[in-house]
Amino acid sequence: MKKSILVICALFSLSACSLFPPPYKAPVTQGNLITKDQLSQLKVGMTQSQVIYLLGTPMVRDSFKPSEWHYIYKVEYAAPETPKSAVSNLTLMFKGNNLAEIKND
Repeated sequence: MKKSILVICALFSLSACSLFPPPYKAPVTQGNLITKDQLSQLKVGMTQSQVIYLLGTPMVRDSFKPSEWHYIYKVEYAAPETPKSAVSNLTLMFKGNNLAEIKND
């Protein structure tokens, strides 16, 4: 009798954990939030300072390819009100001081 009561209590206590809502996870955003308006203003031929003024500092500047800039945006645990970027991976390539190519993945 005692064993059956103990087993029933153990089952109820273990199943009670699934009744609670999942824990809150704060949305984590990393990178550059780029809007469609900013993306539409980006044009080939802009100088590096104009691009930085428009989009901000790039997330990654490759040491071996200094003329290639990467703007990356990533969100973990996104909520519906979390801001979304127009692009998640934008690569800009410069020739000299001017923007030569835009790759939007």
